[in-house]
Formats: sequence, C-alpha cells, structure tokens
Amino acid sequence: MKSFLYILLIILLCTNIASAYDEDDLEWACGNSKELHLDETISNGNFTVEAYNFPRSDRNETRFVGIRLYKNGVPVSDQTLVEGEDYIYDDEIRITVIEFSVPSSDWATGLPEELWAEVKMEPVGIPCFDVEFECDKDEYLAYSSDIEVDITIQNTGDSEAHNVDIDVGAEGLRAIGGKAHHHSHNLEKGKRVDGETDTPALDPIILRFEAPSVIEDTVFNIAVNIECYDIRGVKYSYFESYPVKVLGMFKISKSINDNIYMDEIATVTISLRNDGTRPINSITVRDTLPSEFEPVENSSIVRELDLGAGECRSFTYQLKPVQPSEVGYVIPAAIAEWTENGETYSAQSDSPSIVVYGPKIVVSKTVTPENIVEGEIATVIIEVANTGNVLASVDVADRLPTDTLLTDGVLGVDMVLRAGETQTFGYSMKMNTTGSIELPPAVAHFADTHDYDGIVVSENISIAVNPVVHSARTISPVDQTTATAATANIATRTGEESSAGSVCTLFGFLAAIFVLRWVKRT
Repeated sequence: MKSFLYILLIILLCTNIASAYDEDDLEWACGNSKELHLDETISNGNFTVEAYNFPRSDRNETRFVGIRLYKNGVPVSDQTLVEGEDYIYDDEIRITVIEFSVPSSDWATGLPEELWAEVKMEPVGIPCFDVEFECDKDEYLAYSSDIEVDITIQNTGDSEAHNVDIDVGAEGLRAIGGKAHHHSHNLEKGKRVDGETDTPALDPIILRFEAPSVIEDTVFNIAVNIECYDIRGVKYSYFESYPVKVLGMFKISKSINDNIYMDEIATVTISLRNDGTRPINSITVRDTLPSEFEPVENSSIVRELDLGAGECRSFTYQLKPVQPSEVGYVIPAAIAEWTENGETYSAQSDSPSIVVYGPKIVVSKTVTPENIVEGEIATVIIEVANTGNVLASVDVADRLPTDTLLTDGVLGVDMVLRAGETQTFGYSMKMNTTGSIELPPAVAHFADTHDYDGIVVSENISIAVNPVVHSARTISPVDQTTATAATANIATRTGEESSAGSVCTLFGFLAAIFVLRWVKRT
C-alpha cells in the first residue's frame, strides 16, 4: 500500500510539474549560431534550420527571414522571424534571429546575394549529474576494517532537476552505516545533494560497508543510481560506480636483493600467508627463472605445501647474474594455485627488481680467409667488448698453432674498456702445415676497481690448409718422334762400338798366343 501511494505521489508531482510551467520557465542549454544566406542551414542535435526565404517588405527598416525547421531530416515547421524574435518548437529547441545583414541595393530590384541572417539554436536544458567518490583507503583487509565512502552528487546540467531519487548499493557488500536512499524535491543546476538535511552544512552522502572475507583479492563496485524529471515531466536516469578492492585471505609475496655485483649471489624469497580462519591445502607454487640469471643449485622452483589458518611459510633459492644492468631487471611474479570445493583459486606475487653492477667482457676471434694453401698468409682479428656497466682493465693474449709463422701484428695487447666500449687488434700468420687446423682460443683476463676479476676465452675456430699441387710435363707428338729417333741413334752407335771392341779383343788374344809360343821355343 505504501509503495502504491509513493508511486501515485510521484505521478501527481510529475503531472503538476508538466501542467504548471510555461515557456518562460524553460531553461536552455548553450547553443550555436551561424550567418545563414539563402538555402544555407545550421544544425543542433537532431534539429536543422534552413533559411529558405528573405521576404520583401514595404518598409526597408523591417527585415524578415523565412526559416524551415527539420527534425531528424523531416520538416516540422515554417516560420518568418524578424530581428530579435525567437521561436520555440515543442519545448525542445529555441530558434532566435540575432542580426540581419544591411542590404546594398533596393529590395524591388531583386534579392541581393549578400543578404544573410544570423540564427541561433538552443536545445532545451536537461539535468545532468557529476558523482564523486572518496574512500579512506585504496585497499581493505577482510574483517579488519570497514569500507567508508563519501559520495558527492552535483547537478552539472543545464536545468533544474525535480523529484530526484538516489539509491546507493554494492553487490556483495553489506551496508552497516548511513542511508542508502536519498530524495530531493528540487535540485537547481550547479547545486549539490545534501546528505544530512538536518544540519546547516552541505554534507556528502556517507555510507559504511563491511569488508567481507574473500579467499583472493576481489573488487566490489559501489553503485549510484539517480532518477529525476525536468520541468516538462521528462524522466532521466543516471548511473555511476566506483571500484573498491578487498584483499583476500591468502597472500603471496616475492623479494630479491635490491642490487648485487657480478660476483655476488642473489637470494629470492617467496612468502605465503593465510589470514583466514580455515586451512588451505595442496597449494602449488610455481616460479619462473629470469633469463638474465642462472640457478646456483638445482633447487626446485615448484613447491607444494599446506597452510593452516593464520600460518605463514616461505622458501628461498639463489641466482647468479650473467649480465650486468644498471637499469635493473624485473623478476617475474610467482603464481600460487589451489582448489577448494571444486573451484580453482590463484594468486600472484609482486614482481621485484634488482640492479646488477660489474663489467662483462666478451672476446671474439675471426680468421680470413678460412681456406688457404700451405705457405699462404691468413689474417686473424680479435674483438674485445665490455657489455657491462663498470670500467675494466683487460689483458688479451693469443697463440699460434704448430708450424705457423707470425708475419705481422701482435699476439696480445693490454687495454682499458669503459662500459659499452669495444676494441680490436689483429695479426697475420703463414701456415706451414696442411689439414684442418684448429686455432687456439684467445684468452682475456680482466679486473676492475672493485677487485672483481675473471678470465674469458673466445670461441673455437678452424682454418683449412690445402697442400701445394705440382703439375706433370706433357710430351707433344713432335717431341715424341724426336725422342724415338734419338734413342735409335744411340742404339746404333752402341752396336758399332760393341763390334769394334770385339775385333780389338780378338787381335789381342791372338797376339798373346803368339808371344807364348815364341817364349817356349827359345
């Protein structure tokens, strides 16, 4: 019955509003104006005005303009207006002729092209609201504090609002203080809603809600619904909301050293806390190793544990940096997951950052060409870079492979490298061996002013040394004929010499026999 009477009262009030006003009571929004020549138009919202005629008058001092009004592209009215006159259509739009041009010729000679009328369009003003929320905290702990919100509502529209009803609520939050419903009979433009009408001061609407117990962080929206009417009885509705975060009973956090040097170890700590009144079982904690670090030990980054009501637990592992960074590295967040009553919950830790100081020396070695012939020259280039953020002194030394002769350059240098600096040196060598020859790596020893030092070596490279190839002589057909003839001549001479020798031998033998016989006779 009360609800029916309330609705009836609203209807009667709206009826009274609609029947108790005239055009002078209407309020108008800020409009726009334009100088219209013949057949030109001006628009505002869904209304358009066209200057379709400049009628002649017997009295030159009286000027007219014929306008045609369109709504959503459909003609709805034709009017003839003089300077300073306005026309209101259906209490929605007001058209005013502000000024006319001064004609440069007599009206009887025809319509001068330069004739124009400045026309202004003003839509009817409507109420509009700005809602501001102010909470005492950004985040709330479950059961540990109440959520208090101050709500300021102001009519920022272009007309007075009538029969303003305001309802405030938040799904999932229980109101424990303040009024959720407010009513204002009239709210002039620019005025604010008074949350406490029984005090002389202009107060905001103040409400208090109970922070509920939630397992994971949850956002609740405090909503404001506003309904009102304008002087014509037209109804308007507005909605605004504000998010409030309530922290869950389960907390996970992650920490790491603020900064370390390259030769130091960083310790990662993951902490878990159950602020609830019941245990949380089978919690799986997964972490991610940052690419700029490597684990010191084979410690697992996946853990499974239980947390009793009000219990806190933590575990740690260590990381070693592989690259300095003065800007710092953001360490990925750890994730905790568990299942309760068939529903899966998850929580994510923060992502801490760490700065790493120190030099980072990188040595590279190249040989050109990579394929040569035994006894040829090859060139070796050694590049040394400091990709860290601290200056370092570097001593670089290289070695030649066996059976290799240094022909130019040096095998080692001392240098000082600033952060981000690169230096190169090189030498030439003669290879007196063959095969695939592996070149010894270049070795660099570095040290900085913080007593941080180390040794780095270049990558292994090799060079292919091919043996020298000696080509055989080819005999032509002419040379072959000549060689055959020479061989035949040598054979003939050899035969003749052999026959002469045989004759000489025979004569010698006979002479010897003759001498022997003569001796016997005597």
